[in-house]
Amino acid sequence: MIQHIVTKESTELASESRFRWATAVLYALFAVALLTGYSYYSQTNTEHETAQQTSYAQWLNQDPKSPHAAAHYGLYAYKPVPVMAILDKGMDDFLGSAVWLEAHNQNDVKLRTIQDSATLSRFGALTVGFVLQFLVPLLIILLSFDAVSKERESGTLRMLLSSDASVGQLLLGKWLAVLRVVLLYVFGPMLLLSAGVLFIAGGATEFADALPNLTGWIGFYGLYYAFWAGLGLYTSSQVKQSGLALVGLLGFWAFGAFLVPRLCGSIARLAAPTPSALAFTEQIIADKETGINGGPSAQDYGKLVEKQTLAKYGVDSLSQLPVSFAGVALQANEDRDWTIYDKNYGGLFRQFQRQERVMAWLTVLSPTLAMRNLSRALAGTDMDKHIDFTDKAEAHRRVIQQTLNTDQIVNGAKLNQGYKAGSMLWQQINQFRYRQPGLEFVFGNQLISIATLLTWAGLTGLLLAQTGRTLRLD
Repeated sequence: MIQHIVTKESTELASESRFRWATAVLYALFAVALLTGYSYYSQTNTEHETAQQTSYAQWLNQDPKSPHAAAHYGLYAYKPVPVMAILDKGMDDFLGSAVWLEAHNQNDVKLRTIQDSATLSRFGALTVGFVLQFLVPLLIILLSFDAVSKERESGTLRMLLSSDASVGQLLLGKWLAVLRVVLLYVFGPMLLLSAGVLFIAGGATEFADALPNLTGWIGFYGLYYAFWAGLGLYTSSQVKQSGLALVGLLGFWAFGAFLVPRLCGSIARLAAPTPSALAFTEQIIADKETGINGGPSAQDYGKLVEKQTLAKYGVDSLSQLPVSFAGVALQANEDRDWTIYDKNYGGLFRQFQRQERVMAWLTVLSPTLAMRNLSRALAGTDMDKHIDFTDKAEAHRRVIQQTLNTDQIVNGAKLNQGYKAGSMLWQQINQFRYRQPGLEFVFGNQLISIATLLTWAGLTGLLLAQTGRTLRLD
């Protein structure tokens, strides 16, 4: 009986003009979004790869100079665009993609496509993720808002239930029919086209690497659509007039798509405020000058390093040292600065992550927001992945400084700044390559959004099951 209902309902839905027109609009927007995403990925990745290769080649080909001068010469690290950014650019436009690795300074990530961070609160760019998160639910609402109410209004509900079908079977059949139409004619073909573009753009290797995330991405979107179909059926069964059911569903969609993200952003900024760029920079400068955690000031620290170095080697003057004190002092200052940067950047990133967690908890108000968070995270274009890139780029910068300073210490004895290194030292510095974190990284950071989406879907299922036992026919 359920199979009969599914077949009948899905055939009728697919033949309706409202479905055909809505689907045509969706496919047009999807095509534009997919082509735009492909262009963004191909162009940006090519630019980043070319720039990073150029920066590294300049590093390798620099003239002989002191290791510390080379440290100031520095080189760039670029954040690669993940292939799934074709589908969902997430926050990448706002977060930057390149960082300068040099001595003494942990620099901010630059090259943001969009410089105005306030734009984060806007509705969003046209991406495949946007189409799937915000527009496909509108199609589901269009298909389900009158699924039960129209039967009641036309007087056919009693007729349907006078057959062998129960209320529960009727609701289940209609729910499956809506899902079948959406998955078979909309989501499924869009996925196949998207997967093909991902394979063409990234090649077999990168596509295979992205496959676990893509699989999770597909699964959560399927759950998301199951929720919307269930909500549409439940609303249609509870509201006697189809027009009122449509208004209620559209109101819930607009609340979750427009109001909740703005509300969440404002609450998150109040709950976890971050300093201005100027205040942040001034705090680092002050910490370097005066010290942190009761440590010595910059001037006292220099004297302390000199005293400890002389004692370590059992000599009375710097000229008697068997190593380059310039290198020792440089590395000691780097060690001190690293502690200061860990304190300040660590605190800043913890505030960013607190903001993300506050917004994640507020997804209980909107399954759309939960799906947006999951889509970005699985695409590798969220804040957590950006912080991971920043941390790994900084770790690479510290390896560079330690390598250069160690060479100065060992080979610059008695020469100090007169010592010059060459290509053999430059070649010891590996080119920075960022590896995307795996699926466990995403799940670990998105547990709240996952739980929210599961809860909304489960609650809708329970309400439908209850309706199957209590639905009134009048």
